[in-house]
Amino acid sequence: MALPGKEATIAEVVSIAVECIDCGRNRWWKPAELRRFGVTAQTPLAALSGRLVCKACRADGLPGGAVSIRAAFIDEQQQRRAEARMLSEREVPLERSRRA
Repeated sequence: MALPGKEATIAEVVSIAVECIDCGRNRWWKPAELRRFGVTAQTPLAALSGRLVCKACRADGLPGGAVSIRAAFIDEQQQRRAEARMLSEREVPLERSRRA
């Protein structure tokens, strides 16, 4: 979650639910799948609504810009586990010192 006074970004979410208000189509996207819309890890969640559109409505000739966005945030415990896993994979095993 974002700190008080700071906007939440894509880097803080596991997935994004996008629902079209006009047709009701709903889809869950991973943050990596949003790159084609020019979304980066630092993109604020509030900026997504201007970038995402409903393909089904666009195909029918409608604007498709009326979308509702919900984010599933990474919980702190899950984030700590992921960071620990990343660090353990990166660490090089040290040679054990021999006791005299």
